Amino acid sequence: MNELTKIGKKRTILISISILLVSIHTIYFYHSVRPDVESKKLIQQIMRFLLTIGLLIMVYNGKNWAKIVSIVLFSLALLGALVALGTLETPLINKVPLIVMILIYTMAIYHFGFAHSFKEFFIYQNSKTQ
Repeated sequence: MNELTKIGKKRTILISISILLVSIHTIYFYHSVRPDVESKKLIQQIMRFLLTIGLLIMVYNGKNWAKIVSIVLFSLALLGALVALGTLETPLINKVPLIVMILIYTMAIYHFGFAHSFKEFFIYQNSKTQ
């Protein structure tokens, strides 16, 4: 494993952790402002979180379909966050989680789609499986 591959591995892990933290924050924030926990919504959010973990594991393992699906889903999330940022009539301090989400999803799209270090790590992961 060369240096660029190691960098790609490290950044893939860090971006994956960041995405999972944003997801956990979203789940917590949704339920923290409600007087009671909606069990149906919580189950949906936990299932989405588990599917996100599975998708990120598949991306880490070098599956091309997972990389494409993640880029598409992160682009949709980025678009939703940008729309929310522009349409919400709240103070800027309340928009900070959206700004963080925008930054993380932008980094993830760049990393999985264009970064040379991820491409090297992706090739390395695929060469291990063959």
